[in-house]
Amino acid sequence: MPPENELFMPEYSIPSYHPKGVPRLIDTIPIADSTLCDTVPAESFVTTFGSTINPMPRMTYDVLVGWNLVLLGFMLLLIVMNKQLYPRQFRQILSVPGGVAHTNQLLREWNPMGSFLGFTFTVAYIAIMALFVQKSCVVLSRDVIQYNSTSMFFTMFGAVAGWVLLRHLFLYYMNWLFDARDTVSRQMTVQLSVSIFSFLVMLPVLLLLLYNPYSLFVWLGFGIIALAAFIRFILEIVETRVATKASSFFIFLYFCSLEIAPTALLLTAGLRYFSQGSVF
Repeated sequence: MPPENELFMPEYSIPSYHPKGVPRLIDTIPIADSTLCDTVPAESFVTTFGSTINPMPRMTYDVLVGWNLVLLGFMLLLIVMNKQLYPRQFRQILSVPGGVAHTNQLLREWNPMGSFLGFTFTVAYIAIMALFVQKSCVVLSRDVIQYNSTSMFFTMFGAVAGWVLLRHLFLYYMNWLFDARDTVSRQMTVQLSVSIFSFLVMLPVLLLLLYNPYSLFVWLGFGIIALAAFIRFILEIVETRVATKASSFFIFLYFCSLEIAPTALLLTAGLRYFSQGSVF
């Protein structure tokens, strides 16, 4: 009989069966008693640190916030509403890139910039682009705390709205300077049409970016924006050439200044804001 304070391993007989159905008993197998777990010293698997551990903020790549889906749902509702209320105008504004004849027919019937369709799609374009720029900053910087907030969204919204407003002011200034009302109407129509196409294409890209926050979708979105700017540039040159009969070289220089000046001001303001915290 072993002493009471001595640990021992009890033995149990475990039956086994032969494949042909002849039963037999295998050798007894020692099974460890659960009381042995209490005797394992904690120092054998826990490492102690001599220095102080400072907690670090947890980095996360979840860029999706609840109000983002509400905003996208409202954008989809806006598309359906405009298509149902103004089906002919909706088709006409999307047919503007098809040629000058489509623009002529549209401008003879209605003014897109003074319509409900034009106003709502302009605001929707600004909202979608602001959300895309915000989420791009989150993904590229990997800083959710600073950039993934509603205040940052409204800041981006104001920046994109300022860029669009600045472009419109340049157009109206050229209208006053050269007395080219028809030319400005064509340019505004082209800008609205390309903005609606950009808005429709950016919706699925933004959804992919929200659920899959990878830089691939960020650069895909910026590629779409650059392609839309190039298409708008070409269409504006064609429309202005038809309306004014001016030299293509002077029209090219005119649109270079028109495109570069607002973009340069916006980029300068953005760089100063992110580097100094102020645009002034």
